[in-house]
Amino acid sequence: MSLRLLTIFILSTTLVASLYSQDAPPLQTIEDFLKKEYTEDSPGAAVLITKDDQVVFKKAFGLADVQKKKPITTNMIFQIGSMSKQFTSAAVLQLVEQGKVSLDDPIQKYVPYFPDKKYPITIHHLLSQTSGIPEFFDIDEKEMHLLSQEHTPEQLIAYYKDLPLEFEPGSQFQYSNSNYPLLGVVIEQVSGLSLKEYMRQNLFEPLQMTSTSLWYTDDMKKKRIPKGYRIYQGELMPSPKVVGSVPYAAGAVVSSLDDLWIWNRELQDNSILSDFVIESLTTEKQTSAGSGTGYGYGFFINDLLGYSTIQHGGNMYGFTSYGLYLPAEDLFVCILANKSLERVEEVANYLASVILNRPLEIEDRSQLAFAKYQEYFGTYQLQGDSKLIEIFMVDDVLVLDFPGAKGTGTRLTIIDTDQMESKAVNASFQFIRNDEGEVTGFTADQNGVTEWKKIE
Repeated sequence: MSLRLLTIFILSTTLVASLYSQDAPPLQTIEDFLKKEYTEDSPGAAVLITKDDQVVFKKAFGLADVQKKKPITTNMIFQIGSMSKQFTSAAVLQLVEQGKVSLDDPIQKYVPYFPDKKYPITIHHLLSQTSGIPEFFDIDEKEMHLLSQEHTPEQLIAYYKDLPLEFEPGSQFQYSNSNYPLLGVVIEQVSGLSLKEYMRQNLFEPLQMTSTSLWYTDDMKKKRIPKGYRIYQGELMPSPKVVGSVPYAAGAVVSSLDDLWIWNRELQDNSILSDFVIESLTTEKQTSAGSGTGYGYGFFINDLLGYSTIQHGGNMYGFTSYGLYLPAEDLFVCILANKSLERVEEVANYLASVILNRPLEIEDRSQLAFAKYQEYFGTYQLQGDSKLIEIFMVDDVLVLDFPGAKGTGTRLTIIDTDQMESKAVNASFQFIRNDEGEVTGFTADQNGVTEWKKIE
């Protein structure tokens, strides 16, 4: 069960009226904030806000190439990471609609080299992140070379196919990139096309998404591709080389602001996608016990300021992305950044709240202090298990990840004293202190509560 608490700073009615025009979006407030968030001498972001099917804000901030001082532009093509899952999901659902795949089919029907498990795993379990298959994208610094090595889907799946399930499929929600390479194989096996070609023919080309592909194409001009960056050991550095066959169906799509707006409009207009596909993508799924998962197929389903939201983010090695849509307000916010672990979700929520004249509280980037969160840093062990995770800071972002995987991981958001959440994996965290006030561990709630003890 995801934590849906938000720290909301509501200005008085009088102050709101004096600060923001009721006739036009408060765009200057947004621009001033983004100029501080993405400074002119650092990696930055391209940002799009649309309301009622009209562009109300579209600007770029920061540098596409720090060394050459080349600015980001709004038509640049970014790696969008896990936002790719919505396209993979749509492709699978097209095949389901055609009667070529069933959501109840076991994965071994299409991927015979994936071994039978204690419980059957279906296409639905993979799409809905309820399969119990462990995460495989936990690559530490010693394994970074793997990112630049071409992999077949079978080679990717070999990294995790023999691992035991973490729970009975369908019983819990647990976000895992491992689900989606299997779905990529399903698409290729059934359609007879490569995943890249299937998406081109059936999604991107019909929608005239000319700046979108499963990884870069030869004709994408290099001048439109920003360099990716990350913070490692306190230093800004270029991201490691990544080849598209590694993120594959879980995260290899590249796209632009305009194309992602086209896609978001398709989810409302259904010019090529049927009602069945769109509703399947954007309807929250339940566990076998009837609990909500906060996830559809390839989209998180949540709420913001009382409005239902459809959203997903992505974090690649050097890029961060986020798309947020509020159907009731026809409000779409998209952020594409060329640095790992940017706080794009928090920023997107803030931008949406400003457009709605209900601004959320958000810390100025300059106020984020290392010392403020230092007491949470350390290594934690799962009670009754050998599994370890670390909490550390990358740049000004608090991160939870497996040991050694610095520069990747899941961003933590502070909700209240000793309370954090990660909407990326639909989990909430309550930290525990001893009588001396020292942090000694935490409990994690992600469709079930686990306890972790701080060991160093």
